[in-house]
Amino acid sequence: MSRLVVGLRARQLALPVRPVAHPASARLPVLRLASTVPPPSTVPHGTAVPPASPESAGPPPIPPPPATPLLPPPSHSAPASVPPPAPPSPPSSPPPPPPPPPRARAPRRWLSSALLFGTSALLVAYYYDARSLFHEHAVMPAIRAAADPETGHVWAVRLLALPKWLRPHDLGVDGHELRAELFGIPLSNPVGIAAGFDKDAAAIDGLFDLGFGYVEVGSVTPEPQPGNPKPRFFRLAEDDAAINRYGFNSLGHGEALARLRRRVAAFAREHPSLFPSPLPRDPTPPPGVPRSLRPGHVLAVNLGKNKVSAADSNDDYVRGMRALGPYADVVVVNVSSPNTPGLRALQGKGTLKRLLGDVVAERDRIKDAAGLPKVAVKVACDLADDELADVAAAVRETGVDGVIISNTTVRRAELGLTSEHRHETGGLSGRPLFPYALQAVRTLRPLLPPSIPIIGAGGIWTGSDALAMAGAGASIVQVYTSFGYRGVGTAALIKDEIARGLAAAPASASTSLAGAKTWASAIGQEYENGAMGWDEDRVRREGEHVRKEAEGLAELLRHIHERNDLERLVEKAEEALGRGARAASAGQSSAASPADASHASAQVTQLDQAPPAPGQTRLVTAPVGSAAPASPTDPISPHTADAAADAVCASTGQPAGADLSSVAVVVEHAQAPPAPAPSVKDDWRAEVRRGTKRLV
Repeated sequence: MSRLVVGLRARQLALPVRPVAHPASARLPVLRLASTVPPPSTVPHGTAVPPASPESAGPPPIPPPPATPLLPPPSHSAPASVPPPAPPSPPSSPPPPPPPPPRARAPRRWLSSALLFGTSALLVAYYYDARSLFHEHAVMPAIRAAADPETGHVWAVRLLALPKWLRPHDLGVDGHELRAELFGIPLSNPVGIAAGFDKDAAAIDGLFDLGFGYVEVGSVTPEPQPGNPKPRFFRLAEDDAAINRYGFNSLGHGEALARLRRRVAAFAREHPSLFPSPLPRDPTPPPGVPRSLRPGHVLAVNLGKNKVSAADSNDDYVRGMRALGPYADVVVVNVSSPNTPGLRALQGKGTLKRLLGDVVAERDRIKDAAGLPKVAVKVACDLADDELADVAAAVRETGVDGVIISNTTVRRAELGLTSEHRHETGGLSGRPLFPYALQAVRTLRPLLPPSIPIIGAGGIWTGSDALAMAGAGASIVQVYTSFGYRGVGTAALIKDEIARGLAAAPASASTSLAGAKTWASAIGQEYENGAMGWDEDRVRREGEHVRKEAEGLAELLRHIHERNDLERLVEKAEEALGRGARAASAGQSSAASPADASHASAQVTQLDQAPPAPGQTRLVTAPVGSAAPASPTDPISPHTADAAADAVCASTGQPAGADLSSVAVVVEHAQAPPAPAPSVKDDWRAEVRRGTKRLV
């Protein structure tokens, strides 16, 4: 029985069979048994194999072979060459059951892999395409829910500072209708990012890759400073606004300069033919190449002021121009942040004129053949109309190249805010600011020649907002808060909206965009003339009128000074008359009564002559205590009391400096009629917009 089991098991395992040692009485040739017993696969199901009895003298009977022919036995070259088989398993342990057949999982596994791969590819495509709504409606709400405003701001800057292959891009191409021009530099599109997002020049190329044509970094202060305590940035989601009181948190000129230099060095390695060899240690962009290092784009650096600097010092801005000016297309002088004490006081006409003059003078020392960098000043929309006129005058007189309007606002009550953070201290930006920024642009535009561009900023959310700024006279626009709400696709979305707005502009003259099919043709559409309200002849005439008014005011002040001098002269004469009366009463007290002395000392003869002409003065003198008629002098115009005393001495024949206590003096002065006050019309804004009136 054991040999039969071994033989069957060997057949199942396809192993060569070897004889097994048994007693001689039960020894049988194994090969014969293997050749006569059919393999397990040929035995009919349910057929029992008779067991072999070890006590039988002979072999057990062999069943007749089945009708099916037997398979040929495996061939062996020699029995001695057959390797020994593995020892059989003990009879007490049955062989394990065969494993179940594998399930058909290949189609399901393929479907899961395809779904995973397709979803990943779709997400990657949405991530890299800045125009996709995935960023605005999925990524940005998730970031707002997961992080506080300042942390989200830091994450965004770090994302855009990653290598090029890891950050999103604007995959579209700017159309010809979006082309703009700023300071004579052509731009591929008019949408820019305002200062305050990339404060230390860490993500310049990342912002350009998102489709911005103008990138402004900063504000950068000379020395590092942490800014105001946290929390200092608040979302007003219900109002599409934000309030910040960062307070010029900056790593300083040194860090910004190092990053700008590294950027130029990387560009030099990619374009070695544009730079001298060997490359200088601190290379600057070569002539003919914009500081943005990208044709059709502009890079601006916004300069701020340290809190510890003197309020009346311009040195922080001059140092910024000297250090960062060679690496920027535009240098912006920020005098309008509400979060630095005393900074907005620099917007006054005299102070601003001195500041801009110093910055322009420093720029002129470092400019290259292309006339770069340009200088712009950033002001607030909280200024009154006459204060905006002062800004315009300072810009014209100092040679500043442009104006950015507006910075954040400190208004609250009139904005109709509903967010719980509406009462936080700081500058507010976002949609509620847009009407005030737009009105400030409309007020300032006629006060500047067309050669001085205005950059519109403040609350720009959509393409229609940008087109409204263009109609008011803005050459390009900047976004800030909308970038934080709409995500990395903000520039691309606004450009698409501008293109659609220009394509749908009606041809009738009932709208401000009538006939405007390009951005350049939409600029200044609200004005009747192509100069956007600017008229050189009118400005010259108004300047002459202002000069005459100033001369009249000076004449009025001169008359006021003369009147004050004459009042002092009368006081001195009355004092002299009092001393003379006391002396006369003392000398005649023995011969006359006090009443007679008083009458003699107060005797004054009235003149029958005509009074002096208006604006003239004459002195009437008479000896004290005498009945002699008073003798008037010729009309004089004394400027001081001493000059009047000299005139009295001359009229009485006394030497200069003589004692006048015995002379009664009467001063007759005909006042000149006051100069009429200049009239101010209430509708001057309409006259400015029509080009018939101008503030200077």
